[in-house]
Amino acid sequence: MASTIPAFRGTFGNTEFFILTMKAGEFVRSVTIPKELEGWEDLNPEERFQREINYKRVATHIAPYIAHDEDRFIGAFIVEVRNHDEMVFESLVDAGVRFPRGFGNAMNPFGVLYLSGSEIMVPLDGQHRLAALDFAISGKNEKKQDIKGLEPNPHVAQDSCTVILVRHDPEKSRKIFNKVNKNAKPTTKADNLITDDEDYIAVISRTDVVHNEMIPPRVVNTTSNTLSKTAGEFTTLSTIYQINYGIEDAYTGTRPNTTVLPGKSDMALARHNITEFWKAFLKFEPFAQSLADTSEEGDKKRADIRLGSLACKPIVQQILAMVVLEFQKIEEGTKEVSAQGVEEVVARLNRVDWDPENPIWIGVLLQRKDKIIAGTAAANFARRVISYMLGEKLEAVELASLRETFNVMTDGKPFPEPLF
Repeated sequence: MASTIPAFRGTFGNTEFFILTMKAGEFVRSVTIPKELEGWEDLNPEERFQREINYKRVATHIAPYIAHDEDRFIGAFIVEVRNHDEMVFESLVDAGVRFPRGFGNAMNPFGVLYLSGSEIMVPLDGQHRLAALDFAISGKNEKKQDIKGLEPNPHVAQDSCTVILVRHDPEKSRKIFNKVNKNAKPTTKADNLITDDEDYIAVISRTDVVHNEMIPPRVVNTTSNTLSKTAGEFTTLSTIYQINYGIEDAYTGTRPNTTVLPGKSDMALARHNITEFWKAFLKFEPFAQSLADTSEEGDKKRADIRLGSLACKPIVQQILAMVVLEFQKIEEGTKEVSAQGVEEVVARLNRVDWDPENPIWIGVLLQRKDKIIAGTAAANFARRVISYMLGEKLEAVELASLRETFNVMTDGKPFPEPLF
Protein backbone atom coordinates (compact mmCIF):
# COMPACT_ATOMS: atom_id res chain seq x y z
CA MET A 1 0.00 0.00 0.00
CA ALA A 2 1.41 3.39 -1.01
CA SER A 3 2.13 5.86 1.77
CA THR A 4 3.51 9.33 2.33
CA ILE A 5 5.67 9.95 5.41
CA PRO A 6 7.28 13.17 6.70
CA ALA A 7 11.04 12.58 6.81
CA PHE A 8 14.46 14.14 7.24
CA ARG A 9 17.14 13.34 4.66
CA GLY A 10 20.81 13.25 5.57
CA THR A 11 24.10 11.68 4.57
CA PHE A 12 26.88 10.07 6.58
CA GLY A 13 29.95 9.32 4.53
CA ASN A 14 28.51 8.18 1.20
CA THR A 15 25.37 6.70 2.78
CA GLU A 16 22.08 8.50 2.28
CA PHE A 17 19.58 7.97 5.10
CA PHE A 18 16.09 9.11 6.05
CA ILE A 19 14.82 9.67 9.60
CA LEU A 20 11.10 9.29 10.25
CA THR A 21 8.64 8.12 12.88
CA MET A 22 6.07 5.36 12.66
CA LYS A 23 3.47 4.11 15.11
CA ALA A 24 4.77 0.97 16.79
CA GLY A 25 1.86 -1.15 15.59
CA GLU A 26 2.35 -0.03 12.00
CA PHE A 27 6.10 -0.50 12.28
CA VAL A 28 5.71 -4.09 13.50
CA ARG A 29 3.41 -4.84 10.56
CA SER A 30 5.69 -3.13 8.03
CA VAL A 31 9.06 -4.63 8.89
CA THR A 32 10.24 -8.14 8.04
CA ILE A 33 12.86 -9.87 10.14
CA PRO A 34 15.65 -11.37 8.00
CA LYS A 35 14.85 -15.04 8.63
CA GLU A 36 11.33 -14.48 7.26
CA LEU A 37 12.66 -13.21 3.92
CA GLU A 38 12.03 -15.42 0.92
CA GLY A 39 15.12 -17.54 0.21
CA TRP A 40 16.72 -16.84 3.61
CA GLU A 41 17.42 -20.51 4.28
CA ASP A 42 19.25 -20.77 0.96
CA LEU A 43 21.72 -18.00 1.78
CA ASN A 44 25.26 -18.98 2.73
CA PRO A 45 26.74 -17.86 6.10
CA GLU A 46 28.51 -14.93 4.41
CA GLU A 47 25.21 -13.64 3.02
CA ARG A 48 23.17 -14.45 6.12
CA PHE A 49 24.94 -11.97 8.37
CA GLN A 50 22.05 -11.20 10.73
CA ARG A 51 22.05 -12.95 14.10
CA GLU A 52 19.23 -15.14 15.35
CA ILE A 53 16.72 -13.57 17.71
CA ASN A 54 16.93 -14.73 21.33
CA TYR A 55 13.18 -14.99 21.86
CA LYS A 56 13.55 -16.06 25.50
CA ARG A 57 15.41 -12.83 26.28
CA VAL A 58 12.77 -10.86 24.41
CA ALA A 59 9.90 -12.49 26.34
CA THR A 60 11.46 -12.34 29.82
CA HIS A 61 13.33 -9.02 29.73
CA ILE A 62 12.51 -6.59 26.92
CA ALA A 63 8.81 -7.16 26.23
CA PRO A 64 7.70 -6.89 29.92
CA TYR A 65 9.52 -3.56 30.19
CA ILE A 66 7.78 -2.20 27.09
CA ALA A 67 4.37 -3.57 28.09
CA HIS A 68 4.38 -2.68 31.80
CA ASP A 69 6.54 0.41 32.29
CA GLU A 70 4.79 3.71 31.62
CA ASP A 71 8.21 5.39 31.34
CA ARG A 72 9.24 3.00 28.57
CA PHE A 73 11.56 4.24 25.85
CA ILE A 74 13.65 2.57 23.17
CA GLY A 75 16.23 3.84 20.70
CA ALA A 76 16.00 4.28 16.96
CA PHE A 77 15.77 1.35 14.58
CA ILE A 78 18.12 1.14 11.59
CA VAL A 79 16.20 -0.39 8.69
CA GLU A 80 17.26 -1.17 5.14
CA VAL A 81 14.74 -0.76 2.32
CA ARG A 82 14.68 -3.41 -0.39
CA ASN A 83 12.81 -2.92 -3.69
CA HIS A 84 13.42 0.80 -3.22
CA ASP A 85 13.38 1.85 -6.90
CA GLU A 86 10.04 3.63 -6.50
CA MET A 87 10.87 5.19 -3.13
CA VAL A 88 11.14 8.95 -3.68
CA PHE A 89 12.03 11.83 -1.38
CA GLU A 90 10.81 15.35 -2.09
CA SER A 91 12.04 18.21 0.05
CA LEU A 92 9.62 20.88 1.21
CA VAL A 93 11.74 23.44 -0.60
CA ASP A 94 11.51 21.52 -3.91
CA ALA A 95 7.77 21.21 -3.36
CA GLY A 96 7.53 24.99 -3.39
CA VAL A 97 6.92 25.59 0.30
CA ARG A 98 8.14 29.08 1.20
CA PHE A 99 10.03 29.71 4.42
CA PRO A 100 11.30 32.93 6.01
CA ARG A 101 14.54 34.13 4.40
CA GLY A 102 16.41 33.65 7.68
CA PHE A 103 16.08 29.88 7.40
CA GLY A 104 18.53 29.82 4.49
CA ASN A 105 19.20 26.22 3.43
CA ALA A 106 18.22 24.80 6.82
CA MET A 107 14.92 23.42 5.53
CA ASN A 108 16.36 21.53 2.53
CA PRO A 109 16.68 18.21 4.45
CA PHE A 110 13.02 18.25 5.52
CA GLY A 111 10.41 16.79 3.25
CA VAL A 112 8.22 13.86 2.36
CA LEU A 113 9.17 10.25 1.61
CA TYR A 114 6.88 8.54 -0.91
CA LEU A 115 6.63 4.75 -0.62
CA SER A 116 4.99 2.76 -3.40
CA GLY A 117 4.03 -0.17 -1.20
CA SER A 118 6.36 -2.62 -2.93
CA GLU A 119 9.26 -1.87 -0.58
CA ILE A 120 10.48 -4.48 1.90
CA MET A 121 11.87 -3.13 5.18
CA VAL A 122 14.43 -5.24 7.05
CA PRO A 123 16.00 -4.24 10.40
CA LEU A 124 19.78 -3.94 10.48
CA ASP A 125 19.72 -2.94 14.16
CA GLY A 126 16.78 -3.56 16.47
CA GLN A 127 15.55 -7.10 15.78
CA HIS A 128 15.08 -7.84 19.48
CA ARG A 129 13.28 -4.56 20.13
CA LEU A 130 11.08 -5.20 17.10
CA ALA A 131 10.09 -8.63 18.45
CA ALA A 132 9.55 -7.10 21.90
CA LEU A 133 7.11 -4.55 20.48
CA ASP A 134 5.12 -7.36 18.88
CA PHE A 135 5.15 -9.42 22.11
CA ALA A 136 4.20 -6.41 24.26
CA ILE A 137 1.25 -5.45 22.06
CA SER A 138 -0.11 -8.97 21.57
CA GLY A 139 0.99 -10.72 24.76
CA LYS A 140 2.04 -13.68 22.62
CA ASN A 141 5.43 -15.06 21.68
CA GLU A 142 6.81 -16.01 18.27
CA LYS A 143 4.78 -19.23 18.41
CA LYS A 144 1.61 -17.23 19.13
CA GLN A 145 1.46 -18.66 22.64
CA ASP A 146 0.53 -16.54 25.68
CA ILE A 147 3.62 -15.24 27.50
CA LYS A 148 3.50 -16.09 31.20
CA GLY A 149 3.53 -13.02 33.41
CA LEU A 150 3.08 -10.59 30.51
CA GLU A 151 -0.03 -8.44 30.34
CA PRO A 152 -0.54 -7.38 26.71
CA ASN A 153 -0.62 -3.63 26.26
CA PRO A 154 -2.40 -2.53 23.05
CA HIS A 155 -1.57 1.12 23.87
CA VAL A 156 2.04 0.38 22.88
CA ALA A 157 0.83 0.17 19.28
CA GLN A 158 0.24 3.95 19.36
CA ASP A 159 3.74 4.76 20.62
CA SER A 160 6.06 6.44 18.12
CA CYS A 161 9.18 4.63 16.92
CA THR A 162 12.12 6.48 15.44
CA VAL A 163 13.29 4.80 12.24
CA ILE A 164 16.42 5.39 10.21
CA LEU A 165 15.99 4.11 6.66
CA VAL A 166 18.85 3.29 4.29
CA ARG A 167 18.60 1.86 0.79
CA HIS A 168 19.52 -1.82 0.47
CA ASP A 169 23.09 -2.50 -0.59
CA PRO A 170 24.42 -5.98 0.32
CA GLU A 171 27.96 -4.89 1.18
CA LYS A 172 26.96 -1.67 2.89
CA SER A 173 24.20 -3.38 4.90
CA ARG A 174 26.69 -5.94 6.20
CA LYS A 175 29.07 -3.18 7.27
CA ILE A 176 26.35 -1.24 9.05
CA PHE A 177 25.15 -4.34 10.89
CA ASN A 178 28.64 -5.41 11.93
CA LYS A 179 29.83 -1.98 13.03
CA VAL A 180 26.69 -1.13 14.99
CA ASN A 181 26.52 -4.48 16.78
CA LYS A 182 30.14 -5.62 17.11
CA ASN A 183 31.50 -2.27 18.25
CA ALA A 184 28.77 -1.72 20.81
CA LYS A 185 30.45 -1.81 24.21
CA PRO A 186 28.59 -4.01 26.69
CA THR A 187 27.75 -2.35 29.97
CA THR A 188 29.84 -3.32 32.98
CA LYS A 189 28.49 -4.68 36.24
CA ALA A 190 29.16 -1.30 37.83
CA ASP A 191 27.24 0.42 35.01
CA ASN A 192 24.28 -1.90 35.57
CA LEU A 193 24.11 -1.14 39.29
CA ILE A 194 23.72 2.52 38.39
CA THR A 195 21.39 2.21 35.40
CA ASP A 196 19.41 -1.04 35.66
CA ASP A 197 15.74 -0.32 36.41
CA GLU A 198 14.62 -3.96 36.31
CA ASP A 199 16.97 -5.20 39.06
CA TYR A 200 15.01 -4.06 42.10
CA ILE A 201 17.92 -4.73 44.44
CA ALA A 202 20.01 -2.28 42.41
CA VAL A 203 17.14 0.24 42.45
CA ILE A 204 16.77 0.07 46.23
CA SER A 205 20.55 0.16 46.71
CA ARG A 206 21.04 3.39 44.81
CA THR A 207 17.81 5.18 45.82
CA ASP A 208 17.19 4.13 49.42
CA VAL A 209 20.55 3.10 50.88
CA VAL A 210 22.83 5.44 48.94
CA HIS A 211 20.93 8.41 50.23
CA ASN A 212 21.87 11.49 52.23
CA GLU A 213 19.83 10.26 55.17
CA MET A 214 21.71 6.95 55.24
CA ILE A 215 24.96 6.66 53.23
CA PRO A 216 25.53 9.86 51.23
CA PRO A 217 26.49 9.30 47.56
CA ARG A 218 29.83 11.10 47.88
CA VAL A 219 31.17 8.43 50.27
CA VAL A 220 30.19 5.50 48.02
CA ASN A 221 32.59 4.29 45.32
CA THR A 222 30.49 3.33 42.29
CA THR A 223 33.26 2.08 40.02
CA SER A 224 35.11 -0.52 42.11
CA ASN A 225 34.41 -3.23 44.66
CA THR A 226 37.48 -2.34 46.76
CA LEU A 227 38.87 0.78 48.40
CA SER A 228 42.49 1.88 48.45
CA LYS A 229 44.23 2.65 51.73
CA THR A 230 43.79 6.39 51.24
CA ALA A 231 40.29 6.35 49.71
CA GLY A 232 37.90 8.76 51.40
CA GLU A 233 34.78 6.69 50.68
CA PHE A 234 33.03 4.57 53.29
CA THR A 235 32.09 1.65 51.06
CA THR A 236 31.30 0.63 47.48
CA LEU A 237 28.02 0.38 45.61
CA SER A 238 28.89 -3.23 44.78
CA THR A 239 29.22 -4.03 48.51
CA ILE A 240 25.90 -2.38 49.30
CA TYR A 241 24.25 -4.34 46.50
CA GLN A 242 25.65 -7.68 47.70
CA ILE A 243 24.49 -6.98 51.25
CA ASN A 244 21.03 -6.00 50.06
CA TYR A 245 20.79 -9.12 47.92
CA GLY A 246 21.63 -11.15 51.01
CA ILE A 247 19.02 -9.31 53.09
CA GLU A 248 16.29 -10.01 50.56
CA ASP A 249 17.37 -13.64 50.21
CA ALA A 250 17.41 -14.16 53.99
CA TYR A 251 14.05 -12.61 54.77
CA THR A 252 12.06 -13.96 51.83
CA GLY A 253 13.71 -17.39 51.82
CA THR A 254 13.90 -17.12 48.02
CA ARG A 255 16.72 -16.06 45.73
CA PRO A 256 15.68 -12.63 44.39
CA ASN A 257 14.59 -12.43 40.76
CA THR A 258 16.48 -9.39 39.56
CA THR A 259 15.27 -9.51 35.94
CA VAL A 260 11.82 -8.02 36.57
CA LEU A 261 10.40 -5.59 39.11
CA PRO A 262 8.25 -7.26 41.80
CA GLY A 263 4.70 -6.23 42.62
CA LYS A 264 4.09 -3.12 44.72
CA SER A 265 3.58 -4.97 48.00
CA ASP A 266 6.70 -7.12 47.54
CA MET A 267 8.71 -4.04 46.54
CA ALA A 268 7.47 -2.17 49.62
CA LEU A 269 8.45 -5.09 51.88
CA ALA A 270 11.90 -5.27 50.27
CA ARG A 271 12.42 -1.53 50.81
CA HIS A 272 11.31 -1.86 54.43
CA ASN A 273 13.56 -4.81 55.19
CA ILE A 274 16.62 -3.34 53.53
CA THR A 275 16.31 0.15 54.98
CA GLU A 276 15.47 -1.08 58.48
CA PHE A 277 18.46 -3.40 58.38
CA TRP A 278 20.82 -0.60 57.38
CA LYS A 279 19.47 1.82 59.99
CA ALA A 280 20.43 -0.67 62.69
CA PHE A 281 23.56 -1.99 60.99
CA LEU A 282 25.07 1.50 60.69
CA LYS A 283 24.95 1.85 64.48
CA PHE A 284 28.02 -0.40 64.54
CA GLU A 285 30.61 1.96 66.06
CA PRO A 286 33.28 1.87 63.31
CA PHE A 287 30.56 2.59 60.74
CA ALA A 288 28.94 5.35 62.78
CA GLN A 289 32.33 6.99 63.34
CA SER A 290 33.12 6.77 59.63
CA LEU A 291 29.88 8.48 58.71
CA ALA A 292 29.94 11.12 61.44
CA ASP A 293 31.34 13.63 58.94
CA THR A 294 30.58 12.74 55.34
CA SER A 295 32.05 15.93 53.92
CA GLU A 296 35.40 16.14 52.20
CA GLU A 297 36.95 17.08 55.55
CA GLY A 298 35.96 13.65 56.86
CA ASP A 299 37.66 11.69 54.07
CA LYS A 300 40.99 11.29 55.86
CA LYS A 301 39.27 10.17 59.04
CA ARG A 302 37.38 7.49 57.10
CA ALA A 303 40.63 6.25 55.60
CA ASP A 304 42.28 6.24 59.04
CA ILE A 305 39.37 4.33 60.61
CA ARG A 306 39.52 1.73 57.84
CA LEU A 307 43.28 1.42 58.35
CA GLY A 308 42.76 0.65 62.04
CA SER A 309 39.58 -1.43 61.77
CA LEU A 310 39.18 -4.47 59.54
CA ALA A 311 35.43 -4.06 59.97
CA CYS A 312 35.48 -1.11 57.56
CA LYS A 313 36.97 -3.06 54.66
CA PRO A 314 34.21 -3.58 52.03
CA ILE A 315 34.57 -7.38 52.00
CA VAL A 316 34.40 -7.46 55.80
CA GLN A 317 31.36 -5.17 55.80
CA GLN A 318 29.67 -7.76 53.63
CA ILE A 319 30.78 -10.62 55.90
CA LEU A 320 29.48 -8.84 59.00
CA ALA A 321 26.12 -8.23 57.34
CA MET A 322 25.90 -11.95 56.61
CA VAL A 323 26.78 -12.68 60.24
CA VAL A 324 23.94 -10.45 61.40
CA LEU A 325 21.56 -12.13 58.96
CA GLU A 326 22.67 -15.56 60.19
CA PHE A 327 21.66 -14.62 63.73
CA GLN A 328 18.42 -13.09 62.51
CA LYS A 329 17.56 -16.27 60.64
CA ILE A 330 18.11 -18.29 63.80
CA GLU A 331 16.45 -15.96 66.29
CA GLU A 332 13.68 -14.21 64.34
CA GLY A 333 12.30 -16.76 61.90
CA THR A 334 10.29 -14.00 60.22
CA LYS A 335 10.06 -12.41 56.81
CA GLU A 336 10.33 -8.90 58.21
CA VAL A 337 13.44 -7.29 59.64
CA SER A 338 13.51 -6.60 63.36
CA ALA A 339 15.69 -3.51 63.88
CA GLN A 340 16.01 -4.47 67.54
CA GLY A 341 17.28 -7.91 66.59
CA VAL A 342 19.90 -6.41 64.28
CA GLU A 343 20.97 -3.97 67.00
CA GLU A 344 21.48 -6.85 69.44
CA VAL A 345 23.97 -8.51 67.09
CA VAL A 346 25.61 -5.14 66.37
CA ALA A 347 26.06 -4.66 70.11
CA ARG A 348 28.08 -7.88 70.18
CA LEU A 349 30.10 -6.79 67.15
CA ASN A 350 31.00 -3.63 69.04
CA ARG A 351 32.71 -5.73 71.72
CA VAL A 352 35.06 -7.44 69.25
CA ASP A 353 38.61 -6.16 68.62
CA TRP A 354 38.78 -5.43 64.89
CA ASP A 355 42.37 -4.17 64.96
CA PRO A 356 44.41 -5.67 62.08
CA GLU A 357 47.14 -6.36 64.66
CA ASN A 358 44.84 -8.75 66.52
CA PRO A 359 46.43 -12.16 65.77
CA ILE A 360 43.03 -13.88 65.68
CA TRP A 361 42.40 -12.41 62.23
CA ILE A 362 45.40 -13.98 60.48
CA GLY A 363 43.91 -16.78 58.41
CA VAL A 364 40.39 -15.57 59.11
CA LEU A 365 40.11 -12.03 57.72
CA LEU A 366 43.72 -11.65 56.65
CA GLN A 367 45.65 -13.95 54.35
CA ARG A 368 48.75 -12.48 55.91
CA LYS A 369 49.38 -9.47 58.09
CA ASP A 370 48.63 -6.85 55.42
CA LYS A 371 46.55 -8.80 52.90
CA ILE A 372 42.76 -8.99 53.23
CA ILE A 373 41.02 -12.24 52.31
CA ALA A 374 39.38 -12.73 48.93
CA GLY A 375 36.95 -15.21 47.45
CA THR A 376 33.61 -16.73 48.40
CA ALA A 377 35.04 -19.72 50.29
CA ALA A 378 37.28 -17.50 52.47
CA ALA A 379 34.39 -15.12 53.17
CA ASN A 380 32.10 -18.00 54.21
CA PHE A 381 34.78 -19.36 56.52
CA ALA A 382 35.25 -15.92 58.12
CA ARG A 383 31.48 -15.62 58.59
CA ARG A 384 31.34 -18.98 60.33
CA VAL A 385 34.21 -18.09 62.68
CA ILE A 386 32.79 -14.67 63.60
CA SER A 387 29.30 -16.11 64.13
CA TYR A 388 30.81 -18.74 66.45
CA MET A 389 32.76 -16.04 68.35
CA LEU A 390 29.52 -14.06 68.79
CA GLY A 391 27.84 -17.03 70.40
CA GLU A 392 26.18 -19.00 67.63
CA LYS A 393 25.25 -22.43 68.94
CA LEU A 394 26.71 -25.20 66.81
CA GLU A 395 25.98 -28.89 66.74
CA ALA A 396 28.91 -31.11 67.70
CA VAL A 397 29.51 -32.11 64.07
CA GLU A 398 29.42 -28.47 62.92
CA LEU A 399 31.82 -27.41 65.66
CA ALA A 400 34.23 -30.21 64.83
CA SER A 401 34.15 -29.23 61.15
CA LEU A 402 34.82 -25.59 61.99
CA ARG A 403 37.73 -26.55 64.26
CA GLU A 404 39.27 -28.65 61.51
CA THR A 405 38.91 -25.90 58.89
CA PHE A 406 40.27 -23.31 61.33
CA ASN A 407 43.32 -25.49 61.98
CA VAL A 408 44.03 -25.71 58.24
CA MET A 409 43.35 -22.04 57.43
CA THR A 410 45.43 -20.66 60.33
CA ASP A 411 48.35 -23.10 60.26
CA GLY A 412 47.43 -24.67 63.57
CA LYS A 413 46.62 -21.62 65.69
CA PRO A 414 44.66 -22.34 68.89
CA PHE A 415 40.93 -22.43 68.29
CA PRO A 416 39.32 -19.38 69.96
CA GLU A 417 36.74 -19.49 72.70
CA PRO A 418 33.39 -17.85 72.00
CA LEU A 419 33.10 -14.29 73.32
CA PHE A 420 29.45 -14.66 74.29
